[in-house]
Amino acid sequence: MTEYDVIIVGAGPAGSVTAGQVASQGLRTLIIERRREVGVPVQCGEFLPTPREMASMFPKCPRLQSISRVPSDITTYPTSEMILFSPRFDEYHFPLEANVIDRALFDKHLAAKAVDSGAELLLGTRVVAKTADNRVFARTKTGIKEFRARVVIGADGPHSIIARSLGFSYPDAKSDISQSLQYVIEDIREPIVEPMMFFGHQVAPGGYAWVIPKSRHSANVGFGLRRSYMDSGKSLGAYLQHLVRNKNILGGCLKDGKIIARVGASIPVGGPLKRTFSDNTMLVGDAAGHVMASNGGGIPTALAAGSIAGEVTIAHLENGSPLSMYESAWKQEFGAQLYASLAILRVADLMMMSDSLTDVAMRITGSRYLEDVIKCRLPRPLSFLTPLLRRIMEYL
Repeated sequence: MTEYDVIIVGAGPAGSVTAGQVASQGLRTLIIERRREVGVPVQCGEFLPTPREMASMFPKCPRLQSISRVPSDITTYPTSEMILFSPRFDEYHFPLEANVIDRALFDKHLAAKAVDSGAELLLGTRVVAKTADNRVFARTKTGIKEFRARVVIGADGPHSIIARSLGFSYPDAKSDISQSLQYVIEDIREPIVEPMMFFGHQVAPGGYAWVIPKSRHSANVGFGLRRSYMDSGKSLGAYLQHLVRNKNILGGCLKDGKIIARVGASIPVGGPLKRTFSDNTMLVGDAAGHVMASNGGGIPTALAAGSIAGEVTIAHLENGSPLSMYESAWKQEFGAQLYASLAILRVADLMMMSDSLTDVAMRITGSRYLEDVIKCRLPRPLSFLTPLLRRIMEYL
């Protein structure tokens, strides 16, 4: 059995940011990653708001402005606007500054920074169990290996082994987990200038579809939907084919593009888990449910949670501070946005039962307040309810 101060399970953004912080303080740190190559395959739309946009979206989380800065060679396409389409293809435009990034390179960049800080990275190794005293068992090519740490960080995604070891999970996977499927398409005939979101039962029941430009003639084209809304017997692949061939989406020109990759993922949209820590363990990123439920975005909150977890781990190991400080901190810095986003999704669930209701709701809301909804805040006339809403959603 190999001993460490900290073991991080998962080398995504949350895990790598945590690892970099604790390793830089001289703590013996191990990252265990199930994939053989960090960031591959990409399971993301690769859409990341700019630091300035994040400052507006998360005003109580100033750390995001620095940790979300992306090297220029990782940015593939800058955007300044978002376009939403109702089921009847009415358009709603609002400003949203973002960069489309190369997610594989981004994950590699963060993992390399952690290794440079002193963390060890173990690839192609799947954690299969964790005990209450933080013994971690992982399957490697040569068999099961055992590790032990003073603190374990679960950054292992929506089906987290570490979360399950603590007895935490989503009660209804069909409603709380969104299934995502995406094509990467090149040689698209019509130039794509800005990212687009499409709503409606035919394209993405219980969610939305997206076209996110990687350049003017290439894009990530996919959707996130929940199985509880799907037509019986219809596959995810059938929904994706319909999306690509739909003549109302970019005139159907997507079908003439060249598909170079197809990737799928699970996205937790049931809100944060009821508890994200124990006496010796913390959960970060998707493993903690740190995803904005109304838009499926999780990179900003993963980065912030990883940074907070790193600080709390250092304080815990050096000064004996309780790990409960982690949950208090993330709730203070970005909890309001997570709970507002979840409440927005719960209201939208009622609307998405019918395309007609969705159309009417979007028409009444309009671009001005749809901007608030997508940016995970209550529409401005209702913003005074945010503190009360947070308490309600935490209780539920």
